[in-house]
Amino acid sequence: MTDNCLGRAVTSKAGRDKGRTFLIVGIADDNHVLLADGETRKLANPKKKKLKHLRIEQDVSESICEKLTEGKKVFDAEVRKAILTFGYNSDQNQQEG
Repeated sequence: MTDNCLGRAVTSKAGRDKGRTFLIVGIADDNHVLLADGETRKLANPKKKKLKHLRIEQDVSESICEKLTEGKKVFDAEVRKAILTFGYNSDQNQQEG
């Protein structure tokens, strides 16, 4: 996994968050990334998840990628907005109920 994956949308294929979309906000090691969606997983406490449990999407938030690369502050609202803009997690509440 390379550094240009920051800000990329990924969808969980396994675990209790299966089907939920996150943005990659960090790289833990060769097999793990740090994920946040600004809602269930905030940037202050990102989820560490194995790459094999994720489906990598085509969408990348360039603005969030830039901020993460430059070490600038990213807000949970920005992450939520990016995911909704890509069209993910908008019907998540209906699926859970």
